[in-house]
Amino acid sequence: MTSAAVRARTELELELEAAGIEATGDAGSFYPQPVGVLIGLPSLVGRTLGARRFEIPVLVVSGDPLNSNERVAALYALADEVAGVLSTAAYRPTQYRSSESPEPRPALEVLVIVTVSEEG
Repeated sequence: MTSAAVRARTELELELEAAGIEATGDAGSFYPQPVGVLIGLPSLVGRTLGARRFEIPVLVVSGDPLNSNERVAALYALADEVAGVLSTAAYRPTQYRSSESPEPRPALEVLVIVTVSEEG
């Protein structure tokens, strides 16, 4: 049996894939070029009798420094698309750190609430 948290994360990945947005939950193989989408780990934020509600960060990460309007525009365009597909109205600037780069990468964090049934 798969945990509710894993099912919630998988649901997001499938929604993005259906919309033609490539996303991964595998931080070890994630390399945004020029931008990429990484699905983070779920936080349990609520329960009902038959379901669990999770908040999941979805990071839209730039592989390049944001040193031009075109790069900034590309990052925000993808974040807008991700937010639209996942039906959320907010995102915020953040940074993404990986083991392959000593410098943090610019990113936008889209927080998504996903509700999944207790039984999978």
